[in-house]
Amino acid sequence: MFYYLSQVPEWLLAQGHVGWADWLSGLRVFQYITFRAAGAAVTALLLCLWLGPYVINWLRGLRVRQEYEDRAREIGDFKSNDSITKIGVPTMGGLLIVGAIDITALLWAQWNPLVTLTLLAVLILCLLGFYDDYSNISSQKSEGLSGASKLIVQIALAVFIGIYLWKLPANSQIFMACDTKTHPSADKYRFTEKTANGYISASYQDGQKRYQLAMTDHRVRHGVTFRSDGSEASHIREGTGKLIFYNSSGGKEAEQVYRDGELITHKQWVPHNLISSIMVPFSKHPVLIGVGLIGLLLTILAVVGSSNAVNLTDGLDGLAIGSTMIVSIVFLMLTYITGHSELASYLNVPHVIGAGELTIVCAALIGACLGFLWFNCHPAQVFMGDTGSLALGGLLGIIAVLIHQPFILVIAGGVFVLEAMSVMLQWGWFKYTRISDGEGRRLFEMAPWHHHFQKKGWHENKVVVRFYIIGVMFAVLALATLKLR
Repeated sequence: MFYYLSQVPEWLLAQGHVGWADWLSGLRVFQYITFRAAGAAVTALLLCLWLGPYVINWLRGLRVRQEYEDRAREIGDFKSNDSITKIGVPTMGGLLIVGAIDITALLWAQWNPLVTLTLLAVLILCLLGFYDDYSNISSQKSEGLSGASKLIVQIALAVFIGIYLWKLPANSQIFMACDTKTHPSADKYRFTEKTANGYISASYQDGQKRYQLAMTDHRVRHGVTFRSDGSEASHIREGTGKLIFYNSSGGKEAEQVYRDGELITHKQWVPHNLISSIMVPFSKHPVLIGVGLIGLLLTILAVVGSSNAVNLTDGLDGLAIGSTMIVSIVFLMLTYITGHSELASYLNVPHVIGAGELTIVCAALIGACLGFLWFNCHPAQVFMGDTGSLALGGLLGIIAVLIHQPFILVIAGGVFVLEAMSVMLQWGWFKYTRISDGEGRRLFEMAPWHHHFQKKGWHENKVVVRFYIIGVMFAVLALATLKLR
């Protein structure tokens, strides 16, 4: 909503109100994603801090709390000196988180299909978690909705997202070297093949010069390119140098390297589908192209896996929300880079038009996480419940798919991966040893992994802080993949 304030000066100028347009020119700051991201983070934080006490009291008034001890505490026999019970603490605090994110995104984001798809998916997962929490509270048992029922809804949502993105036209672009003969859009840049001698030039729609080249014997001897604002972008002298071509909106369109007048490398944006082209960290180009079913499977794994992994991590005060915030900071940077053509081409990552607005969603998520952590830190005044954990995990998975980097979530969300793997390994090893030896044995003293350390005698706060440290290490490694390609 606030984005459209940046259009007010232009509208006033078009109406002939020059004085008013000049006086309100400061509103143009709302067009910048960085400014709106900062505003979104602060807004979400303040909303949570302001509404938090009211929501907690409201949940208490509705008796939306668990009157049973967590199953982990029932059977855990923890050796730490943390004896604070979780009985009576309100749950469903995820309503506060998701509400703050949605309101903030409505205010600060320029809505596009990516933002709409993300927030609708988060709302669906929030409602799924809400129903699960309600089932727990109604029965006053820690069972709730069956795992199979939750998986069906999560998979159905992931399949819908995957098919929707798969059937769209190419919606991701990668700035990569290609043959000018095989890409029709590169035909206009085959200067050395089409012109032997003379001058070649082109202009933008407003008449501003775009480029001018001097040709001799099918070689580029001298040349210069210009941006849409008239400034020089690049040049060639004596047949050697680099030419960078920009479009009328100011984005880089192509790049050519010449040596002795001959074309050495031509780079341009090559379109790819978010689902059928598979990108992996440390690689500049897709490792597989045209594999829609594999991409659909990866989408399901990203959304469903992330949603449930965050849910498994939500077992200690502040653990899930703090770890989510750390991953959100990584995605804040990745979404901004993915939506910025210059940065995407420089770092050799996919450029997704409109992904920059997901930066606003990530900023809102960071602010909401900080605000909720104020009330969720030990000893917690409120739990997010499945209402929050399923929605936040799904949000991270969806954003990873939308920026065409689903595998980066495995690195950035390393804490969530370790938590989920501990449960699967514990379950698998117990089943295997029970079949092979007649008696089931465990790899860990208890799963998920954070309970293993509680059984070792670690205090709850120590487990949480050390998991934060591990999460930061994974976040740094995820960001390092931007340069290690």
